[in-house]
Amino acid sequence: MKRLLCLIITSILSMTLFLGCGKNKDNENIVNISILNSKFEIDASLKKAIENFNKENKNINIKVVKYINNGYYDDKLKSMYELDNAPTMTIIDPQFMDNYKDKSIDLSSEKWVNDIVGDISDIAKNDKGKLIAFPFSTEGVGLIYNKKVMESCSIDVSKINTRSALEEAFKKIEEKGKKALVITNEEWSLGDHFLATAYSVDKSKSNDSKGYFDKLRRGDLKNNDSINGIIDTFDLMKKYNMYSEKPLDPSYDKCAELIAKGEVGFWYMGNWASEKILSASSDNNDLGFIPVPISNNSSDYGNNELALGVTKYIVIDGKNSSKEQQEAAKKFLNYIVYDSKGNDFLVKDSGIIPAFKNIKTVPNDPLSKELISYRNNTKTMELMNGYLPSDNSKVIGGALRRYLNNEITREELLAAIEEFWKQN
Repeated sequence: MKRLLCLIITSILSMTLFLGCGKNKDNENIVNISILNSKFEIDASLKKAIENFNKENKNINIKVVKYINNGYYDDKLKSMYELDNAPTMTIIDPQFMDNYKDKSIDLSSEKWVNDIVGDISDIAKNDKGKLIAFPFSTEGVGLIYNKKVMESCSIDVSKINTRSALEEAFKKIEEKGKKALVITNEEWSLGDHFLATAYSVDKSKSNDSKGYFDKLRRGDLKNNDSINGIIDTFDLMKKYNMYSEKPLDPSYDKCAELIAKGEVGFWYMGNWASEKILSASSDNNDLGFIPVPISNNSSDYGNNELALGVTKYIVIDGKNSSKEQQEAAKKFLNYIVYDSKGNDFLVKDSGIIPAFKNIKTVPNDPLSKELISYRNNTKTMELMNGYLPSDNSKVIGGALRRYLNNEITREELLAAIEEFWKQN
């Protein structure tokens, strides 16, 4: 009996060792790669997409890099490079691209390059002009409007392409007992998006984005037509602002609620606000976008175009990742662009406007649909926040916030803008 028991135990141990060795051998054939996600709102959908991808690609295993959400992801990325343990892929903001251009691989020959909608930004290229970044998230900004408010006030938004026409719309809304608009007092919105509309308009005269900003540093910004034009529009918005007496009072969430419920007609913001608006709208999806007019000439560039651009890229590491890992990462990017499940992850699950013309999946939210319509009709201009210095939000957004609150004069605001660019 003891001898039989020993034989059984020995057999079990032998089988365990054999199975263990088999598993290890399988693991040797698996390419392990990682991705660092800086877009927290898509965390659940990204993990779901990775799970589906891993199931369909048995020889690849993708893991999401964990880090503390209240710690900035760029710090995590820097520390990983210092330890020679960089993630294979990183979802990165445009303003950080310069720090990793020499660490990211050339993607110029990838199939999806030919399917990118429109021109490829200089931000996505290295110093040799090679494409090193996958355009992941496209977003846009403008005046969001509540369609039901417009209908009740008999406003044809297609004719709002001058500052005067915008004021007429404001007056019609107020005549009906509602408020024309609400202004968000967030520094990032005021400095990186609203004022940057002027840069989008001016940059259209140049094919060299970086060269444009070099010229801006040496320019007479106090007398710049586009900058003065956007401030003139801001003055008009201040006049009709629901919170004109206490402009620092409304929170971002409150502004979303006001436009959702039709208590105001307009709100300057981007399509990323869709979720907040729709959650407060009682199933009202009647929302739209119009550009911010910065002059009284309807044919002026910018009065008919929305600012649209790539706000997140994916780069593949070229320093710590093997060729096998790089190829596996490329396969994941192709999955996003060319697989129906990858398309659903990007557009339906993550609410992202795709940067690729072959993707026909339609987003669920109305603001993203509007932006795609503007893009399809070539009525967009480049969103410029990716080119701005890292302290633009704090300095320029802060100055515009003080101007909103009537703490500084227009002359002081213009002086602050000019001095900022001289210093940067």
